[in-house]
Amino acid sequence: MFNNNERDNMDKTILVVEITKYSSGTKIYTIKKHAPNLDKASEYQVSLQNLNEDNDISYELFNVLGQFDVERIEVANAK
Repeated sequence: MFNNNERDNMDKTILVVEITKYSSGTKIYTIKKHAPNLDKASEYQVSLQNLNEDNDISYELFNVLGQFDVERIEVANAK
């Protein structure tokens, strides 16, 4: 379905994901932006966080392996 160039681009894409936490404990994940590198994704994330006034909404970075943290990478469980 994908050629090697498309797969390489997908592997390098970093998603900025909005996480909305409801009082029931449910979390909703929404992709807000995508970026070709960590620097650009981090800029988007910081901008969204600065504009956000809702304590129940946060923004995280994800790459092909899962949740991306500057100091560590956690692999998301696929269901």
